[in-house]
Amino acid sequence: MAFNHLTKQLNQLLIQDYVAFSSTENPVVQMLSQTSFAQLAYVMQQYSIFPKELVFFTELARQKALEAGWNGVAQELKENIAEEMGSSTQGVSHYTLLAQGLEEGLGIPVKNTTPSVTTSKLLRTMQSVFNQQPPYVLGATYAVEATSIPELSLIVQLVEWLLEGAMPEDLQYFFSKHLDEWELEHEEGLRTAVAAYIQPEQFEEFEAGFRAVMDAMEVWWQELAQEAISSQVALSPAIA
Repeated sequence: MAFNHLTKQLNQLLIQDYVAFSSTENPVVQMLSQTSFAQLAYVMQQYSIFPKELVFFTELARQKALEAGWNGVAQELKENIAEEMGSSTQGVSHYTLLAQGLEEGLGIPVKNTTPSVTTSKLLRTMQSVFNQQPPYVLGATYAVEATSIPELSLIVQLVEWLLEGAMPEDLQYFFSKHLDEWELEHEEGLRTAVAAYIQPEQFEEFEAGFRAVMDAMEVWWQELAQEAISSQVALSPAIA
């Protein structure tokens, strides 16, 4: 089986077996009619932590690629990290763009959000996943890239629900650049780079890493929905 066939299967698996990134079946979407502004804003605050930490996990993957001698993959990940840190956005990191956009658009603090119990569990799981062998770690990294567009599309849906309409220009720029350009390039670039190195006997390990991230994200969204709706969330205004 060719590697590109494997990645097509994994992307199909994402749609068939997981609801976390579904625009209709995601646990938070399912409870929209029951949530307050504060509860859904809490979800946005917690979500913002994940893209912030992804730079760290991508760096772990880059190091694993170097260990395996997958230099082309390491270079691709290095470029992705540079872009995430602001190489094409005047030195402003993508996380900062998102956090500032959410703060300005929703009027809530985002940048100093502390991970909740379930978000902390997700980060610990991801740390464990990214400490495995290179094919497994690259499978996990590919899962992050493969889910980025459906996940961001979901976030757009939730933000639009909160804003009840028009999105601020800066936030619209962040989402449009990711959905129409950056994430497409990252997924294709990583897939092409890995294909040059991975061997058929490593496909199973790659798939296991992919599934590990998908399973972790599935649990996170389920638990985050429950965390938001069961807790008494109090939001203070964002500091200008």
